[in-house]
Amino acid sequence: MAGLLHGPVPGSHARVQARSGSQVVPAVCSRLVAARGRTRACASPASGGAAAPAKQPTSGSSGASYAPSRSGSGGASGNESGSEGPSGSPLSSSFDYDGELSRQGRPVWPRGSLTAVVLGGGETDSRRLFPLTQYRTLPPVPFGGPYRIIDLLMSNLLNSGVNKIHILTAYNSYSLNRHLQRTYDMTCGVPYGGDGYIEVVAETPSPDSQAWSNGTASCVRQFMSYFEGNTKNRFIEDVLILPGDHVYSADYTPIILSHRATGADLTVVCRPVAGDQASRLGLVKLDSAARISAFVEKPRPELLPALSMSDEEIRPFLRSSQQAEAFAAAAQQRQRPAAKGGARVGGGRGPRVVLDSQTSMDDPNPGPSFVGSTGIYIFRRQVLSDLLQSLPRARDFGRDIIPACIEQGFKVHAYRLPGYWADVGGCIGDYYTASMALLKDHPSVEFNAPISSPFFKYPLTIPASAMRGARLSRSLVSAGGIITDSRIEHSVLGPRCIIGPNVLVEDCVIMGADHYEHERPQAKPHSPSNPPIGIGEGSVLKGAIVDLNCRIGKNVTLVNKDGVFESNERAVQGIYIRDGIIVITRDAAVPDGTVL
Repeated sequence: MAGLLHGPVPGSHARVQARSGSQVVPAVCSRLVAARGRTRACASPASGGAAAPAKQPTSGSSGASYAPSRSGSGGASGNESGSEGPSGSPLSSSFDYDGELSRQGRPVWPRGSLTAVVLGGGETDSRRLFPLTQYRTLPPVPFGGPYRIIDLLMSNLLNSGVNKIHILTAYNSYSLNRHLQRTYDMTCGVPYGGDGYIEVVAETPSPDSQAWSNGTASCVRQFMSYFEGNTKNRFIEDVLILPGDHVYSADYTPIILSHRATGADLTVVCRPVAGDQASRLGLVKLDSAARISAFVEKPRPELLPALSMSDEEIRPFLRSSQQAEAFAAAAQQRQRPAAKGGARVGGGRGPRVVLDSQTSMDDPNPGPSFVGSTGIYIFRRQVLSDLLQSLPRARDFGRDIIPACIEQGFKVHAYRLPGYWADVGGCIGDYYTASMALLKDHPSVEFNAPISSPFFKYPLTIPASAMRGARLSRSLVSAGGIITDSRIEHSVLGPRCIIGPNVLVEDCVIMGADHYEHERPQAKPHSPSNPPIGIGEGSVLKGAIVDLNCRIGKNVTLVNKDGVFESNERAVQGIYIRDGIIVITRDAAVPDGTVL
């Protein structure tokens, strides 16, 4: 069992106990408050000002401001002298964030010290969300009306002050590349900051790597050969790795703060999960300092008992993460007045956590028995590079890299991601559930964010939707639609939704269209088998997902009346059933009178 759980090297546990996560962050807070009297010249990325000179790399660090170290090496990771900060807590020499914010409320990170790598998804990933990924990869799939899944991630990054972003693309990436170019081009005014950039890095065979990548680690390995050879990345210290198919609202400031304050070689962002979800995620075992002692990706049922944790064992993990959030909130409070009743966490939009006397250390989900990985990682740059080079056959971070990192004695910490989080790339059911969660009284993602931390999307120049006798209940309706004498209940409608009279749409995701009918010449005239774009008169849709530019005729009934769970019988018409949900593929035409 010990081999399966990938435990740390012998002798490291006692040292970890001495570095309790409950002491590190307060010590860092006091150190930074004392340091505020010193003159600093760190400019805001959002303001484009000059930045303080980057720290010179230590010997053998290849550009990082600290050399990689292992927990069994005798020296403190990130602190070569082994010195300790206030209250006897070890401090990372790389930690260089003083809590100041720019005028836009975004954190002032040291120039060039952090980069984000977004995984655009491969062929295997995209199959899980078929047929929505028939003509696109996962990140550009529409979500929440006018947005794409990738927009939530990009907004999190930009609102957190992370302005050096690489998006790795591979399979079926035209839609993703086009959306990124149109939405996040610097001429559109997206606040990258003075030396910020967003780069799309397309996977391609090269003299160093003739094969296509076949996993998250192999994809990043191919990218690192480009990354290490680019001089503009020479001062990067940490690499934030993010899946491109997750839905959540987060401020990365406390996560980065915790990673640097603890001197971790790797920080894995985790969440408490219930037993029925445990086998779908990578599970971790934690010690009292929120350090990961074991990691198993999607464990078999017989391994679950060894990976379960009691509420008391999970509590230090929740507490240490919330202390980092509290410090980020305190930094923000110095810049702007706090909201009545508490302070919102983080330098940007971030999770809606209120810190007051009523705040509990517990996760909102009661009684968790496991801690699962979200697939979000922060690596020290040199550690990531060394691991990828020393493990040339490692394909996946969860299955290969992280267990090896623990086995080799690197310092691997966990950080709790608060609030809502969903991996919508797992199956159609996950995507549908996340879409319906937007319609709750307290939605999973609040798109009505403050102006200082907006959700970015492609700017649409279309009019407001016209409601001509429509009745709506608990729905999101995007711009440019025309809804006539119809009933829309508990549904998400994208841009340019055309819905005819006497139509019922219930519990549906209607993505709309990327053009109006009259804007493009028609290859075929309208007929009962080729209706206009939109939903025709007298149709009923329940529990369905309708992709872009679909043509649904008159008197169509799509309700899955037979309760089928999976079906491809009508694939030639562009109609599928996945996880009990009817899915109409992009540009499909559903003839008049169709019943399903």
